[in-house]
Amino acid sequence: MPVTARRFPFADYPKGWFQVAYSRDVEAGDVVGLYYFGRRLVCYRGSSGTAYVLDAYCPHLGADIGVGGSVREDCVVCPFHGWKFDGHGANVEIPYTKRPNPTAKLRAWPTVERAGIIFVWHSPSGSAPEWELPKIPESDDAAFTFYAPEDAKWTFRSHPQEVFENTVDIAHFATVHGVSAFGALDVSEDGHLFRAVAEVNFETPRGPVSGAVDSELFGMGVDVVRHRGLGRSCTILTVTPIDGEYVEARYTFFVAIDPDTGEMTRMGKGFARDFCKQIEQDIPIWENKVYRDRPKLAQGEGAIMEFRTWAQQSYDAEVPAPN
Repeated sequence: MPVTARRFPFADYPKGWFQVAYSRDVEAGDVVGLYYFGRRLVCYRGSSGTAYVLDAYCPHLGADIGVGGSVREDCVVCPFHGWKFDGHGANVEIPYTKRPNPTAKLRAWPTVERAGIIFVWHSPSGSAPEWELPKIPESDDAAFTFYAPEDAKWTFRSHPQEVFENTVDIAHFATVHGVSAFGALDVSEDGHLFRAVAEVNFETPRGPVSGAVDSELFGMGVDVVRHRGLGRSCTILTVTPIDGEYVEARYTFFVAIDPDTGEMTRMGKGFARDFCKQIEQDIPIWENKVYRDRPKLAQGEGAIMEFRTWAQQSYDAEVPAPN
């Protein structure tokens, strides 16, 4: 039994949109093997420019299309016998017969690209997407630049719900991250969207500056964070389950550009460094903590239970949680 099955009383794989790659990772004609949700997947980009994600194992004789597969027009071709599949997972050609096999299908994952990120919709029951991912205005704003360094990616033992619970656990900002002061926390929810605005002091070379962290959680896979008080910024934290034990977390930054130099602002680069430092401070705690179903909370920590109640919609009722 995976370690997390003993630590957390909820299903390993929530329902929602999850990052599986960056757009830059899958150029036209590329076939990229992936492993998430305990499954081998393949992502490819055809001649139309659209990115597709399918299950990787060929329904013919089981070859992994992510290892040696190729792209032809807007289809992916199995390296073993040359069977061709379209973006819906249907077999459209077998090179040594006149007709394709209509029963030979690969699972096609609903896929969208937002802000330079490739997302798939995951549902344990196989249901269609229930909501759309938000637009990220900063991704189309010439005042910002896309910044996703390779080292802003981590694999560790935890669960998306545990990671995103930190959004409403503002007391840990001081003990773990050294924030000099924090104030009120306002939370609200609207279906798949959970919003938390936390008043904090930002540490700067000129001393503490009062501001706020505005987090918008879109299901259990995406957190869009903006700051108030230190200029414009936008950071996307994505958390994707790999298997029943490990998750992958990535930061994508949209950093303000200095209009005089065309370079990222010092403040923007500082935010990126701080975010990476903070998640690395959190990881040892996430990897070693357990979930308290009925935590003994301090006064003012009720938002933690509000978050947990909201999170339940990310689990299909018909899929039982692990024992």
